Amino acid sequence: MPAPAYPLPASPSPLQLYRHLLRECSYLPPVFRTEITSTIQDRFHRHRKNDPRAKAHLARARTALRTLRAANSGDKAAMEGLIFKGFGRSGSRRRELMAKFVIPQGPKDSSALEKALVSSAGEGEGEEVAESAVKGATKLKKAFFEKWDQDKLLRILKSQRQQQRDTKGTASWPGNLVKTIDPDQFIPQQTIWGKPPCEALKQTKRAHWWRRNADKIMPPLGRGEWEVLRELTAGAQERSEWQIPARRPLATSPAATEDEPARAQWNWKDYATKPAAIVEKPKALKQQRRTGQKDSGPYSVKDRDRELSKRWFQRAYSRTWQLTPTMTQDPNTLKYSFTWGSIQPRVPPAAKHQLDIFEGVDERGRKQDKSPSS
Repeated sequence: MPAPAYPLPASPSPLQLYRHLLRECSYLPPVFRTEITSTIQDRFHRHRKNDPRAKAHLARARTALRTLRAANSGDKAAMEGLIFKGFGRSGSRRRELMAKFVIPQGPKDSSALEKALVSSAGEGEGEEVAESAVKGATKLKKAFFEKWDQDKLLRILKSQRQQQRDTKGTASWPGNLVKTIDPDQFIPQQTIWGKPPCEALKQTKRAHWWRRNADKIMPPLGRGEWEVLRELTAGAQERSEWQIPARRPLATSPAATEDEPARAQWNWKDYATKPAAIVEKPKALKQQRRTGQKDSGPYSVKDRDRELSKRWFQRAYSRTWQLTPTMTQDPNTLKYSFTWGSIQPRVPPAAKHQLDIFEGVDERGRKQDKSPSS
């Protein structure tokens, strides 16, 4: 898709900025356009009134607008980042998926149910019963990871570590790789005083391990969305409902057309009052796709029109699919299993004239002797 033909306004109002964002979202691929658009709409309406951080939010919105324009103009890194955000591999949607994923699903059997009932009954007892049971001992506050379904998280970490090994040369995993699945990795055998570590130290070390590894988890998607991503990997973006819409022409008035030559003249006042690096920064080759500013001078470097091909989108969806699992649960054992995306082999079958070279060759690759026996 060609770059936008109009430059961004210098200081747009929040409503103008919101309209520019939605306009650029309308040119994204339809398969993940809804997720990006809903995120922008949610943040705008959430901070519409009484926003104490309005300046920081407007700066972030301007950065998002430049990223959207760069993606629609052919920036591969920007477009792949939006694909990751749309399918929950990064950004706010990943945090929402993780918040639902860590919630425990309840007791698995009768013994686990009895333990849960006993623990809840023990928490409801008064302070006198607690003091008589544990004298002189301070009760530890429940850590954040103890509220999670740790068994399910350890299972997906183990599955993700194997997936990272299998797709080492075909997928780009963001952040650090999963190296261990032992929550007690940082717990020392004894302290500097030669004594075993206390419960508070164990809890702190486990919390440190969970903070590091929870950021590496790729939350699973539903089966339907996972299958859609699989079809996109096989080339479903060529269908009419998944194709990228063409950019609509910019509406211009006759008065604006007459004033265009005057605005295209060289503005010597900016060069006289500001450093050249600041004046020419929006018109640099790297920034043309993000800002829309184009230098019309005789010695200017103009960026060529870039358009992301369907094959590039197919490879980008394939890399995203390899980072995406889907989860199933066994109804008998209630254990979770994860299925990851993989590279689809596309080796065509050999033709008849290609198979002729193997005629008369045995399993070991040796040519058989066809001479008649004497």
